[in-house]
Amino acid sequence: MKFRRTIILLILAILLIALFTNPRESDFTVFIQPQIGKVSSPPLIEYESHMIYSNADITYYTPTSKDGQITAEAGKEQYIGLFGRFWKINQP
Repeated sequence: MKFRRTIILLILAILLIALFTNPRESDFTVFIQPQIGKVSSPPLIEYESHMIYSNADITYYTPTSKDGQITAEAGKEQYIGLFGRFWKINQP
């Protein structure tokens, strides 16, 4: 019984810590700012905040002109925010 109670309390403690340290959208903007400065056009940022974690999708696009038509090349990166930090979840 002690082991089971300890495990349950440990899981609850981890969930509470994740709840209180869930990063905000402004934290993500500060985190990604150095990479945004390197591109010519501003990226599209989609941010979702859940109870204990956050998701962010960044779409970088580069406008190009081919045969008189304007097109855009795009690349997408995904990040997850947990415990006050952000991690890239898809590696190119």
